[in-house]
Amino acid sequence: MSGIKWQLLATLCDVPSAQAFAEILAAEGIAVRVTSEATVLGQAAPCQIHVDAAQLHRAQWTISQRAFTDEELAFLATGELGGEVERG
Repeated sequence: MSGIKWQLLATLCDVPSAQAFAEILAAEGIAVRVTSEATVLGQAAPCQIHVDAAQLHRAQWTISQRAFTDEELAFLATGELGGEVERG
């Protein structure tokens, strides 16, 4: 990803949430990078999501079109589903 000018898109409170948002952006073809000052895995520390400056508006639009439920946000943060899960 050389030659990319990185632009700050958002700052989240932890690495798992930032990684989850980054995965959504990457799935849409947006160049994304996550940075954090956390020194230990699982440490609660601010985490920045940067995107290619040329794709900033597309990234903002992608996130704005996405309505997250409380359950989705909890899953993104913890990786665990709340409540009962139906199995087919």
